[in-house]
Amino acid sequence: MAKQTIFMTGAHGYVGSRITENAIAEGYAVVGLSRTEASDEKLKNIGASSVRGDLYSYDVLKAESAKADVVIHLADALAQNFDKPYSVVVDIDNKVVDAITDGLKGSNKTFIVTSGSLVTGADPKHGETDETSPLWEEPLNDRIGCETHALKQASKGIRIIALRLAPYVYGRGGSGVRLFMGFGAQAGELAYIDDGSVQTTTVHVDDAARLYLLAIKKGKSGEAYNATTETDVTAKQLYEAMGKVAGLPVRSQSLADAKSKMGEFLARFVSTENRASNAKAKKELGWQPKEKGIIDDILTGSYVEVAKTLKTPTV
Repeated sequence: MAKQTIFMTGAHGYVGSRITENAIAEGYAVVGLSRTEASDEKLKNIGASSVRGDLYSYDVLKAESAKADVVIHLADALAQNFDKPYSVVVDIDNKVVDAITDGLKGSNKTFIVTSGSLVTGADPKHGETDETSPLWEEPLNDRIGCETHALKQASKGIRIIALRLAPYVYGRGGSGVRLFMGFGAQAGELAYIDDGSVQTTTVHVDDAARLYLLAIKKGKSGEAYNATTETDVTAKQLYEAMGKVAGLPVRSQSLADAKSKMGEFLARFVSTENRASNAKAKKELGWQPKEKGIIDDILTGSYVEVAKTLKTPTV
């Protein structure tokens, strides 16, 4: 039997590279969208092939999707440019989805899109939320617009599934934890907002990668699944762990001060409650997260080496 081929955007990125490696280990062939020769080399090193293009290469997106058995869309138009208006991000993402689904229409092939658990509002009683919970009235961004647009494309005869990643995807020394540790090193301190009691949701990058592959096999078309594990980690716990491993002082700051230093987006990100349950993914997809928790990974795992590379400002 011939290998099934997965076409991916973001295949060599933080989450995408882990999906790629796991997919190849399971017998899939992976083709990644690649903008540069350096990206080609990254894909080659993890066992994937590449095709030249970017999020504006609509003909390439359509053609590669038509050839593939499965498509996974991971590339993020925001790309840590937090000052970019999110309406621009939504427009870019929707056009990517349109191009991909033009290539997939009528095939009943699987198309997995990436969303975030922050699309749902916090529970008024601070309990866990699920995929049916009400959306934020004043969301951090309009990511739900991307998700909704994508899921509507199921009417084209495509099996479309959305995975909502936790705000804190961590592990292997990368992502937001590394970013905030770097900010702290530059500032000479780390600061959470107010009393730091706000709770957030996490997922290890390896657990998230395994969920994408389970969604290919078992996910229901038109459905969203939370890719989340811990839901009770507080901002203060996160910052104190980062401070301890990096040797940085940790203090409280007001939301106003945080906005002036970090900008509106990041300040709201670190102060927004999110407690998204993974019960649906575990029940319907058979997902069993198994990696160490975020605090443990910061204190004794992959972020120990990250801390050694950080340079604090000289006085």
